[in-house]
Amino acid sequence: MRMSAFCPAGSSVVVTGAGRGIGAATAIRLAKEGIRVVLCDVDSAGLESTCLKIETQGGVCTSVVANVTSLEDCHAVESAAMASDWPLKGLVNNAAVGAFHMDVESTSLDDWHRIIETNLTSVFLMSKVFVPHIRQAGGGAVVNVSSIHAFSTSPGVAPYAAAKGGVLALTRTMALDLANDNIRVVALIPGAVDTPMLQFHAEREGRTLEELGFPTSTNAIGRIAGAEEIAGTISFLLSQDATFVTGSALVADGGILAKF
Repeated sequence: MRMSAFCPAGSSVVVTGAGRGIGAATAIRLAKEGIRVVLCDVDSAGLESTCLKIETQGGVCTSVVANVTSLEDCHAVESAAMASDWPLKGLVNNAAVGAFHMDVESTSLDDWHRIIETNLTSVFLMSKVFVPHIRQAGGGAVVNVSSIHAFSTSPGVAPYAAAKGGVLALTRTMALDLANDNIRVVALIPGAVDTPMLQFHAEREGRTLEELGFPTSTNAIGRIAGAEEIAGTISFLLSQDATFVTGSALVADGGILAKF
């Protein structure tokens, strides 16, 4: 595993939810490192913006407008990813939607399915489609973006916390299942990140991020991360420096879980 379970320059990595936020920052970071990135998102304008930034920097990318809760769309991403002789060595399952003011009683069944499918089922589907290609390339790495809500959560996020806890559990069993194929699987546990999802939440509440309890000072425990900071952590997890990291959760939360 040590010699092949990473994503070197000259290989391809698929990034979901790459139209904005963590996914866009990750795609841009990986492209700078000489990786061909295959981007997918339901947001066509966001994908176009991410690709333009990558290509302006001399990077190589392919984008597909796709809903990763659809197996058919996942196969469309597969077709685009494999239309190149760059070996497919990595997958970043980042696509997600938020859930606010949703406890068990108030959450509709439709919202439950939507949030579970986007945040958890998509990880299953994309992994199901792309793991065989990573195996064929001799191994590689899968990073599943979970959340601190998998460990310590808050009121009103029942479907989100359930999905992100599921991502962590799925990561662990995938790592066990795929170890003999030289494929590492790691869960990333970010805290609050400055993304459109978080900004939308603040706008909907009519409050600033600080008023919602998110400190903005650069040295505050539990501060809001820049998407680029999380992208750097994902880059590490895909790299040769992380070949001893599998089946575990890497927490990048600005110290917030230390308070609970």
